Amino acid sequence: MDTMDFKLNREAIAAAQTALDCSCELPVERDFVLPDYYPDIFRVLKCTVSPSVSSTAINGGKLTLEIAVLIRVLYLSENDKRINCIEQKMTVSKSLEMSGECVNPAVYVKPKCDYVNCRVVNQRRLDVRGAVTASVKAEGELKQAVVTNAFGGSVQLKKQTITYPARRLHVAKRITVIDELEMSSSKPAVGAVLRCGCTVEQGDYLERKIIAGKLITKGEAQISMLYSCVNAAGEDAVETMKFALPFSQIIDVDGIDESFDADIDIAVGSCELIPKGEDSNTLECELVLLVSCTAMKYETCEAVTDAYSTCYECEIDRCETQIECPPEKIKQSAQAECTLTYSDGGIGCVYDSFAECGNITARLDGDRKCFMLSGSVRFTALGAGEDGMPFLLESETPFEQEIPLPEGCAEELSCEPNVTVCGCSYYLAGGSAIELKADLRIGGVIRRTCAGKLISELRVLTDKPKQRRENYALKLCRCGSNEDIWDIAKKYSTSVTAIMEENELTDDKITQQGMLLIPLMS
Repeated sequence: MDTMDFKLNREAIAAAQTALDCSCELPVERDFVLPDYYPDIFRVLKCTVSPSVSSTAINGGKLTLEIAVLIRVLYLSENDKRINCIEQKMTVSKSLEMSGECVNPAVYVKPKCDYVNCRVVNQRRLDVRGAVTASVKAEGELKQAVVTNAFGGSVQLKKQTITYPARRLHVAKRITVIDELEMSSSKPAVGAVLRCGCTVEQGDYLERKIIAGKLITKGEAQISMLYSCVNAAGEDAVETMKFALPFSQIIDVDGIDESFDADIDIAVGSCELIPKGEDSNTLECELVLLVSCTAMKYETCEAVTDAYSTCYECEIDRCETQIECPPEKIKQSAQAECTLTYSDGGIGCVYDSFAECGNITARLDGDRKCFMLSGSVRFTALGAGEDGMPFLLESETPFEQEIPLPEGCAEELSCEPNVTVCGCSYYLAGGSAIELKADLRIGGVIRRTCAGKLISELRVLTDKPKQRRENYALKLCRCGSNEDIWDIAKKYSTSVTAIMEENELTDDKITQQGMLLIPLMS
């Protein structure tokens, strides 16, 4: 076979290869024995389990993950209106089998508390049982070379313009921010931290800058604290405080430059507030942020989808290719509302209200041309009755939100949303009801994937010329409406250009039935 006059051009497409996509349950079991300086347990107000990713590692086809779990219990002692808090930390781990080789892996883990039960064994001991569910996804990079052009061998090409990821970069980093936070002068000193919440802006809300080999990201962590204290009258009380903690980080990403589109996800690993001494208005804050960055460089080319030679036999290798198009970013806001009722009398005051999202799913609604985002918001209010006795009320409210589809999009779509509560307000409605409203911020992306059969290898067999039985230059054939001239040209081993010129056509599709003159190539 003589191939000296035949040449192929190729491009490498970087596609995502899923090596693992599952959910796993990790048990949480802990016995609490109160230290001597803690008062006895009379009634548990609330037990919470807060999981966060501690570490992930891939070794020998296995993904090992460690989840740090903070268990916090709020309780009351008998004939005492002071809210006590005890907490313990533990670590749970899991090893998962991955399928195939994972090149340049990107690991995404989202843990959440599935359920928790807290049982009072006696006045000094608690038995906590629960479970954490972690959604785990590991994606590697799969390089696929496709033919974009061919020269010589009387070859004819059918092409399709595609936008494809030429390079995919991923980096994960753990950031620790340590700072001192000053309490407002109007607030009493911190006795014990009862709750610490932290949210970080995501996606397009983050400030970022790309320079050669580095990604600079800036943001602000919003920290809310609920704490016990002694007020000016010398009584036990509960107060709230909010802080804004700015952060900035330079992340080394080998090979990144301004031509890349970077998608950054920041999860709060842990946030710990420690009073610096008794009756202190200064807190030491240790904030751990888990930063995940996936950067994509998109390019456009004309990929060959079909080919033949007018003079020689050909051999074609095709590949099923999943082409990732540039994603559509989501940036929306929503609200959820709830009414909580205190059944043991009138409400004296509300110390704090907060909310958290859970069970977020996105379903494609073809009729309404949107994704239907659904989930639930769990509202919590901590306060005291008219008799001064603390109470905690909770309720879960469902919500739905429409996410419009990208315009002119016919590809396979998937939605990867993230929903955060950026604020929760309340007001008293009558003597025993609390109206709560949560402001939700919806981010994430809609991913678009084109499935296509592209050509990965083309061989023109110059030692096998096509045999022509007809001894004439033109052939007359009948064609149907909407028939593709490419198919006709391929059938008769001629070119699309020759048929269009011979029949004075301006479109490469036949609009109505009729007769065509087919010039045969020699």
